[in-house]
Amino acid sequence: MLNQRQFNCLKMKENQMNNQPKPTSIRFTLAVVAGLVASAVSSHAQSATATISGTPVSGGFNYTILLHNTGSDSLNSFWYGWTTIGNNLPSNPSVAGNSLGWANILDFNSIQWENSTGAPLSPGQTATFTFFSTSTPTAITTSPSGESVVYESGTGPQSFLQGVPGSASPVFSPTLVAAPEPSSLALLTIGSLGLLASGWRKLRAQ
Repeated sequence: MLNQRQFNCLKMKENQMNNQPKPTSIRFTLAVVAGLVASAVSSHAQSATATISGTPVSGGFNYTILLHNTGSDSLNSFWYGWTTIGNNLPSNPSVAGNSLGWANILDFNSIQWENSTGAPLSPGQTATFTFFSTSTPTAITTSPSGESVVYESGTGPQSFLQGVPGSASPVFSPTLVAAPEPSSLALLTIGSLGLLASGWRKLRAQ
């Protein structure tokens, strides 16, 4: 026959055993957490930010886009001025180029830059894309104009996707920044040449 103290001890141990987490529930919780982490990583696999600046020239503007890969995968396509709604630039761009050796495909009111023989844009890296347009910087960056998508595949634009983890980034827009004034560039060049000349004279004097 158990006394009250022994009975209480047994009851306490029984409660402790019942309160212990079940192995099945632990495994389920870990699986859910792992799934959420994987989803968060994959959702940011393709993403980018960009800035755009325009320099006035005869008949329009020479534009420069600096595209920064903020995702975890390399990028091989950049469809500028397009979303699933359609091409969105206010006028047809021309004379497109880039620093990666990608193909420059003018697609009416948008540009498809696709990597076929060039270098991918690695995570954390920045590339330069250029074009000419008759549209002003304000017009070319007023939403929805300039809204764009980047892709992991070199032929990504052919999929007509956006915001699909593992393939296409969410929509983003290049941010307008001021282009350096020609006078500032000239002063910088003159100052650099002066410093080089002064250094050269000192080396010869030694």
